[in-house]
Amino acid sequence: MARNAESRASAFDDQEPILEVDKSQEDAAATGQKDNSRKAYYREFRKVLENADVVLEILDARDPLGTRTLQVERMIMDSGVSKRVILVLNKIDLVPKENVDQWLKYLRNEYPTIAFKASTQSQRSHLGQSRTATDIASEDLLKSSECLGADMLVNLLKNYCRSTNMKTSVTVGIIGYPNVGKSSVINSLKRSKVCGVGSTPGFTKVAQQITLDKNIKLLDCPGIVFAQRGQDGRTDAEIALRNCVKVELLEDPITPVEVIVSRIPREQLTAMYDVPYFDTANEFLISLARKWGKLRKGGIPDTFTVARTVLNDWNGGKIRFWSEPPAADKSHISASVVTSWSEAFNMDMA
Repeated sequence: MARNAESRASAFDDQEPILEVDKSQEDAAATGQKDNSRKAYYREFRKVLENADVVLEILDARDPLGTRTLQVERMIMDSGVSKRVILVLNKIDLVPKENVDQWLKYLRNEYPTIAFKASTQSQRSHLGQSRTATDIASEDLLKSSECLGADMLVNLLKNYCRSTNMKTSVTVGIIGYPNVGKSSVINSLKRSKVCGVGSTPGFTKVAQQITLDKNIKLLDCPGIVFAQRGQDGRTDAEIALRNCVKVELLEDPITPVEVIVSRIPREQLTAMYDVPYFDTANEFLISLARKWGKLRKGGIPDTFTVARTVLNDWNGGKIRFWSEPPAADKSHISASVVTSWSEAFNMDMA
């Protein structure tokens, strides 16, 4: 067993690095530090991938494709190592049920996918878990502080252990972008606050191992910004909207607000902020600055300060937004692999 584990780790380690450190994105932008924290986070991330039998990739239900790490998925598939991927669609309480159903149908063409809502209760232990299936959960239950989807996820992992005749406990790595809720998912599964959580990017700094039960061990790791400027047409502003960068450290908070204004109906923003109709993001920010009394010397509207407030509202989920799944296109996962993974992770038995 030890030799097999050694050979698996060696095979996985021989893969080309999946993430090039983008020199145009300073570490300080993500963590507020001036050291090599991005490289340190990446080392912790590699440890989690190397030691995991199953990888849970946490996605933000508002933007599943934008928070998906295709580079990691491809590396796992190309490694030849028997690792498996499960997608966890977190924060389902922030989007309509119909939208969740559409994304589940789309994502399950490639990987087993679980809808999830992490607990938001404040106590240290005995966090609430509802056994109600997410697809039949009422609106009140979705808006409650209890966790939804944990029972299905744990059963899915146990089914995998049984189907593969795994004699030892399964090690489950938790990966994803900053602030998609990785630590919150672990706390909800464990039903206690074993991992620190926060809305600030870079909160988790080192990999942590948590024993869920005798069959399942969880590995939490720091979030890494996998998207780079220019990749898949992504801009720095779009990356900032994933709460991957501390708002107070953004040199240009106005451009991300322009992206928000392009995505959100004008009527929604005017009603939420009680401002008159506007044509541009600059007009919107000027109206807000005057309304809130955010003026610089000479009565000039402080649009930078107001833009940071709007970005914090976006990151905190106050501005409701969700994306639609694209038309089904060619997957980077072969049909035979999808079938074999479906057998190992039997959703019907979960």
